[in-house]
Amino acid sequence: MADKPGMVPGSGDDAGGIMALLERVAGLMDGVQATQQRMEERQLELESTVKTIQADVVKLTSDHANTSSTVDRLLEKTRKVSRHIKDVRVRVENQNVRVKKVEATQGDLLAKNKFRVVIYQIQLMFCCVLF
Repeated sequence: MADKPGMVPGSGDDAGGIMALLERVAGLMDGVQATQQRMEERQLELESTVKTIQADVVKLTSDHANTSSTVDRLLEKTRKVSRHIKDVRVRVENQNVRVKKVEATQGDLLAKNKFRVVIYQIQLMFCCVLF
């Protein structure tokens, strides 16, 4: 074997090995960089998704608060209507009692009035007979 000037014997194989190793390291670095770039893109996608989910949760919370407020107002109105219905029911029952008393009194008055009419009619006939 003829050695090239300035080369150490056996260094040619070492240089090829080093070059192959450097190419291999460069390939690994390219793979790592590509993987890192895909991970960064995926991280951005995940951040975007998380922001969207957070916005949806905020909207859902707001809608829930509005719904809760509406339900509270409806329940309060229902309670007021229920109290009003109870008051009306009591008033109607009291009025029914008063109506029954008036009907009974009217019945008594009619019975007494009929008796007076009969007496009056008898007195008129008696007066007419006297003339």
